[in-house]
Amino acid sequence: MKIFVYGSLREGFFNFNKYIGTAAKKVELGEVKGNLYAIKDQEYPALLEEDGTVLGEIITVENCNLEAIDEMENYFGENNPNNEYNKIKKEIKNLETGEIEILDVYVYNTTNPNFSRNNLVLVPSGDWKEFKK
Repeated sequence: MKIFVYGSLREGFFNFNKYIGTAAKKVELGEVKGNLYAIKDQEYPALLEEDGTVLGEIITVENCNLEAIDEMENYFGENNPNNEYNKIKKEIKNLETGEIEILDVYVYNTTNPNFSRNNLVLVPSGDWKEFKK
């Protein structure tokens, strides 16, 4: 099974070690359409469905606890207004094979009552790893 991640679940970050770790069998670079934002006072980013490009990783996993990742992402189910992130199937371009893959992506929920654009700072490169260096 494959997952696409672009923030704190990327290889080398704390949530990768906590939630994916040895379940990762292969890590490939990928990109998705959208813009990446740093969230003020948080150590993780927000992806919004806009016209930019966000760099991330397509991770092939085995025996990965995806329910724990949903919980960490504050995803409570489809169309739940309290989701911090919605899980949406999106086209991911695999930058190593050139193929387009359809994978679940956690997209920041702009209809959540706590959402505020004032808390977001654009990451111009679309690359969380580069931004956090």
